Amino acid sequence: MSEYTEIERRFFVNGEGDKPWREDGDSTSIRQFYLDKGQLVFSESELIYGGAVIVRLNEEEQVLFQSEKDWTVRVRFRDERTVFTLKGRRTNASAIELEWPIERALGDALVSLEEYPRVEKTRYEWRGSDGMLWEIDEFEGGLLGLVLAEIELQNIEQPVELPEWVQLEITGNRAWSNSNLAYRSSRIILD
Repeated sequence: MSEYTEIERRFFVNGEGDKPWREDGDSTSIRQFYLDKGQLVFSESELIYGGAVIVRLNEEEQVLFQSEKDWTVRVRFRDERTVFTLKGRRTNASAIELEWPIERALGDALVSLEEYPRVEKTRYEWRGSDGMLWEIDEFEGGLLGLVLAEIELQNIEQPVELPEWVQLEITGNRAWSNSNLAYRSSRIILD
């Protein structure tokens, strides 16, 4: 498996009952903006968005970039960190994911180009009794009340002990991806 492959399972969470992730885990504030992939340009090993050079790609990143035609382009602000991400089309639980830390000023400039769909959430990190790390997202704004959990795996067959508060599995269901949620939330806010 490539270091650029993300394998994760995702679930709805019962947000009405106990919330052990709030008591036993760390939390962080996240804002994710979904940019216009039409403004993404690759030229002479540089990845450029909206005229700004984001990063110089290494050889493996160049091959991966050119192999995928349907990237989701995202800027994530997580506390003090800013990350530019390209996510490939998800196949069941797997997707190619390329990420680079960028300067906060560059992230701010990119998202100021226009009104982009976004999600805002608090992410909690919680360790299950099997030692595996869960990420629980409590959404805000137009998605207030939605709680999703995900767990990253080394391989798709890796056993996972499901906490009692997870509900229906939504792994591979594109309707519940963060990018689709961002577009839905933006329509709710604008309407």
